[in-house]
Amino acid sequence: MRKALRPNMALRGPVLLLLLGAIALLVAACGSDPTATPRPTPTATPIDTGAIVQQAVQEALSEAEKQLEEATAAAAKAREAAAAGASAAQKAAVAEVLAAAEKQLEEATAAAAKARDAAAAAAAAIAIPEWQLKYDAVLEAALAEGEVVIAMGGSASRNYGPRFDAFENETGIKVIAATGRGSQQVEKIRSEREAKLFTTDLWMTGVTSTKGANNIGALQDNFLEHFIRPDILDANNWMDGKQWFPNGLENTTMAFCASPNVQFSYNTDLVDPSTLKSYNDLVDGRFNGMIVGILPWEPGQTNGEFWINTPALGAAFMDKLILEVDAEWVVDGQQGVDLLANGVKAIFMPTGNASDDIDDLREQGLPVANHLGDGLAEGSVLGIGGTCSVSILKDAPNPNAQTIFLNWWYSADNLHAVQGITNDQSLRNDVSSNNLDPQYIRNPDIKYFFPEADPDVDPNNPGLAYARKVAEENGLR
Repeated sequence: MRKALRPNMALRGPVLLLLLGAIALLVAACGSDPTATPRPTPTATPIDTGAIVQQAVQEALSEAEKQLEEATAAAAKAREAAAAGASAAQKAAVAEVLAAAEKQLEEATAAAAKARDAAAAAAAAIAIPEWQLKYDAVLEAALAEGEVVIAMGGSASRNYGPRFDAFENETGIKVIAATGRGSQQVEKIRSEREAKLFTTDLWMTGVTSTKGANNIGALQDNFLEHFIRPDILDANNWMDGKQWFPNGLENTTMAFCASPNVQFSYNTDLVDPSTLKSYNDLVDGRFNGMIVGILPWEPGQTNGEFWINTPALGAAFMDKLILEVDAEWVVDGQQGVDLLANGVKAIFMPTGNASDDIDDLREQGLPVANHLGDGLAEGSVLGIGGTCSVSILKDAPNPNAQTIFLNWWYSADNLHAVQGITNDQSLRNDVSSNNLDPQYIRNPDIKYFFPEADPDVDPNNPGLAYARKVAEENGLR
């Protein structure tokens, strides 16, 4: 009887092999990395791997239950046979077989339950999340469009070139940078739209120029609706627990970086910064004829908003800077950099994006440095900068590529790489600052003037308007 019953009682091996084999094959087929990431080639028909695992487990458990049922029936027959006249020795053998069967049945049941829990966890880990399925569907449509067109400045397109290449390599979508000065871009978009031409998907220029694009009705106002990735939509991943939109551009333009602004650059052979206690020291006469700056009455300079909104500076400071200190005004920031580095000028203000060149020259040993306003009575400024925001254009020719670019660009990995290029700290607080120049990392102990995002600041650029008024009244513009 022992020999007849043993094949039906030895259940643990077949049950566990069946369960674990099914799970191992499914996990191997689905891939070992559970992290869902955007892929260049989307899956045309996504497979619900979780459902497959659950079905396999259920089949394995059904088989186990069947074997348990057969073993129980066999044991009952053995018990009946023993009771019908078996010898004492046969009864003892049957009892031994039954005890072993009950133990194996108990162990098999526990193993099956454990396998069920493990399989459920595995199914949850490898199941494709809903957002990824949506992303893949949009990506497939974006690949058919083939490109995304971005209006931006020339220097920004050069700076971001490596990131655009990375986007194309990862998604298969080409980035077309349509370059030009901000004011030129506004006029181009205006004339195209009047002619019912829609050639551009996204906008990446300074905030002032962006407001110009918004004023002609070119910007779409549902920015957050374009995000698919949950990590971007999670406000907890952003500074102060919110996504950042510049004043006057709410829902149309989202900032992705903001750092302490360079207030001016100086020649270290000609200026001792320890002698400067206020911005007013720059216009008190000691630097007459020694100041160069990018035109403060043209878009792209945010210094004017700080000056006009700071009571200790205001219009009086701007009048002195524009009219009384014999400043030389240039269009190209490179001119200012050259004059400063060669000792022809002592102060460079405003600097625009040319402050990046000053940092480069400082590292090369030239006598130049940037000043961020630290230690000056009127304080420091936090700015979004000319290359730290993206806007969505209405009637985009490539709407799916537009969406994919936004979800890729605002990811933590990309913004970490971007800040390493621009030295502007990401507004995502889950992005490490390990690739930033320490002077451009926000100091939590400093309360910055943040004109582009302060609701109490007039969003209509009163600083720029005042500088233009002064320049026009005095024949400078």
